[in-house]
Amino acid sequence: IALGCVTCGWQPFRRLAGLLALCGQPAAAIDQSVFDSGFDDAGERGQFSLDEFTETLLSILGVTATHESIDAVRACWASAFDPDPSVLRLIRAATCPTALFTNNGPLLEAGIEAEARLTPVGDAFDHLVFSWRVGATKPEPRAFTGAAELLATPPGQLLLVDDSEANVTAAQAAGWQAHHYTTALDLQATLGNHGLI
Repeated sequence: IALGCVTCGWQPFRRLAGLLALCGQPAAAIDQSVFDSGFDDAGERGQFSLDEFTETLLSILGVTATHESIDAVRACWASAFDPDPSVLRLIRAATCPTALFTNNGPLLEAGIEAEARLTPVGDAFDHLVFSWRVGATKPEPRAFTGAAELLATPPGQLLLVDDSEANVTAAQAAGWQAHHYTTALDLQATLGNHGLI
């Protein structure tokens, strides 16, 4: 199940506002240096460890790496996600193993483990599959083969729930079952139709 726009609402302005407060750079400069530059994308593709990504991000922002600033930037990163209780209830009710499958890097993974607002998300799933650990992002074919390998599950036994039609199409091409997410009620019906709740 995807993270942004499925398990959680996606509020990127919160992240940007937090980074702005942390470093004082103009929002446009942060967007350019962190996101438009490809730095964040490289993190999602596994080109940095957690420490490397965090320290490089702080350097880009012009902030000295300390325990306090590392905690602060992790909280900023996590703030873009707003857990959906109705979706989390469905995940917890599932009668099969569940996995979060998200295009995100090590800093967000650390946020799910450490930030109180996101720990319920991590706790709801049996497995967490982050794109940085497979070295590719959805909808690239390698993302799906890598996720299946990490889950040690044949593709035909995997069901992707994602808000992106491109990701759904790519999952099906990789041999997965897939569902285009629209609402929690629709997800409940889909899981019921598959005999998963």
